[in-house]
Amino acid sequence: MNNITKITLSMVTASSLTLGATNAELEAELNTLKAEFKNFKKEQTATNEALVEEVAGAETQGSATTSTTNSGSKYESVSDLGLAASKVYHSDSAVSIGGYGEYTFRKYSDYKNNSNAATNATLNKATSNVARFVPYFGYKFNDWIVMNTEIEFEDGGARSDNTKNYKYAIVEFSYLDFLFDEKYNLRVGHVLVPFGNINLNHEPTSFLTAQRPLVESYIIPSTWHTNGALVYGKKDKWNYYAGVVTSPDASNFTEGRFIQQGRLGAKQYTDDLTYVARVGYNVMPGLDIGGSVSYGESSNVADIDMTMGEVHATYKNHGFDVQALAVAGKLGGDYQNLNTETLSGEVNGQYLTVGYDVLNTVKTSQKLFAVAEIERLNMDAKDETAVMDNNKFFEYTAGIAYYPDPKVVVKAEYNLKDYNKLSKLADEEAIQATLGFIF
Repeated sequence: MNNITKITLSMVTASSLTLGATNAELEAELNTLKAEFKNFKKEQTATNEALVEEVAGAETQGSATTSTTNSGSKYESVSDLGLAASKVYHSDSAVSIGGYGEYTFRKYSDYKNNSNAATNATLNKATSNVARFVPYFGYKFNDWIVMNTEIEFEDGGARSDNTKNYKYAIVEFSYLDFLFDEKYNLRVGHVLVPFGNINLNHEPTSFLTAQRPLVESYIIPSTWHTNGALVYGKKDKWNYYAGVVTSPDASNFTEGRFIQQGRLGAKQYTDDLTYVARVGYNVMPGLDIGGSVSYGESSNVADIDMTMGEVHATYKNHGFDVQALAVAGKLGGDYQNLNTETLSGEVNGQYLTVGYDVLNTVKTSQKLFAVAEIERLNMDAKDETAVMDNNKFFEYTAGIAYYPDPKVVVKAEYNLKDYNKLSKLADEEAIQATLGFIF
């Protein structure tokens, strides 16, 4: 029985006794009512304060680019999720609210790679965007069952037929965690696929460049989310994920994007499954290495199989923030008969991001990283597409990432996409900026 019901019943009882009650009985009933109201007010105040605390958050004890902060902080990664996405696991309240956002700017220098001149003219204009606003909602049913949900509003957050301003709102993950033991836990629902560096933790404070690495977008299709079940845990310096999820729909695969366009939403009609595993090891403070593998099948149009593997490393110490990853993917079976586009059966890519905090020796919580990144993508390693070099390029980035607060980052950079010599596409130059935050 809740407090409001108790108070209401008490008031009804008091009213019914008033006509025949003695003064002493009336006084006792009034005292009971006062006590009920006092307890209700106290509990409501505690609930309100807990919710305010969830929204306000708490101060972190280190850079928000790191996977973890000091123990006990509201912003400490759980199972390699983002810091804000992990808030529910540390919350003192049953209800947890968090999230992140990204506001972006881009200006190309003479973009001309679209076949439509009007589209090229549009893309050459400065583009500003509320790229993402993403609230997290969490709920603790008890000390071992947790619900965690991310709702992503991208490019404004509602569908539009205007191709210049495509928008959407989706459930990016929504799952139940059953926390049996540090070494063994179960996650069931619409999950982030545990693969690579970025997919589990794509909050803007976790990486230094204005956009996510293309290797972890074109090959590893971040953000890769789908329905499935995962077991995960950690022991000593090791952590792991393993599980089964629904496969991408190969009938939607496109040239130059590997499996990216085959990602499924929350509502799915498929019998095809993908098996995935990820392992990580903490070599020493600040240095982590790991790898992921996946194998799946898709039979919607033609029978094909998809295999992918990656290795990665991160170093975050002594002012340095370094991330590196190499990945290779392969399609098998009848993949050339999936659709009208010519697909490549093999892809591979690598990237290296190096940042150094120039304020590292200064006594301040603020951080200012000088950033450089190089990426190499070969989206046609078997030379099967019509213009092979259109799908082979390097991307170079140089810029800064300024953290006035561990939960806020301002990024500005110069970016060059350098296609292979025989490509029919022109190199792409742009300046980019991002304002990102978590809460």
